[in-house]
Amino acid sequence: MINGEKYISLYLAKAKTKNNGIINSVVSALRGQAEVYATFRLSVFDHNQKNYFTVEDKAGALSRFESGTEIGFAKFLPLHTFQRHSEGFISNDCCTFGAEVFVSTNKRTLHRESLSLETPAIRMRTFRRDLGQFSTQFDTEYAFPQLIIVGGRKWQLCVYPKGYGKERNKSLSLYLRSADDLDTLPSVYAEFKVRVIDRSLKTHNTERRGNHWFSSSDCISGWPDFMPLRTLKGFLKGDILSVEVEMLAVSTSL
Repeated sequence: MINGEKYISLYLAKAKTKNNGIINSVVSALRGQAEVYATFRLSVFDHNQKNYFTVEDKAGALSRFESGTEIGFAKFLPLHTFQRHSEGFISNDCCTFGAEVFVSTNKRTLHRESLSLETPAIRMRTFRRDLGQFSTQFDTEYAFPQLIIVGGRKWQLCVYPKGYGKERNKSLSLYLRSADDLDTLPSVYAEFKVRVIDRSLKTHNTERRGNHWFSSSDCISGWPDFMPLRTLKGFLKGDILSVEVEMLAVSTSL
């Protein structure tokens, strides 16, 4: 409890033992060193939004870890927010926490990667995708095969025509997925808009704006409840769903 309010606290610690089940690559980087410098992000999975709520330490600054050192966030989330069912952090009495750790094993020769945001030209940042026979042909996820290429990175629009998870048979679910191999390429940040085109009136498009760090452990972002299916019916003409993706900004390594 802090100032009368309860919080979920989340910390990262350097392991005290060598063989404790930590991923081998991380163990080999940390083993045998009295101190380690690293940046990190801690997260908890939001089952409703199908992505992670993430907090980054010191805006990417390096932290020093010694054996047993704990560094993190005493006020990661208010407890009442975490426990509220509508927030989506707890599902079937379980929750999922994550950590991304970037280790520098030599403080004298630190490898620092800088990122900048690239804003594509207006005529090169909006992409339209049409899905025909919408009401009868597709019942699960459909990933448009035409990839979106912006900022040297590849993206893919994914749609659940009947909704995903708790929104099944209630909402149209739309997601943007990184189509890059993020096991070999660096994580990438993107700001984007996704809109469903009103093919009947062409004046009442439904739009949402998102931003996300796409990584190997979290490569998709979007909305399970993008819009109600009962509302969507008025947007379809010729049983075709039309969706636009507008890439507002994409991070690039310097």
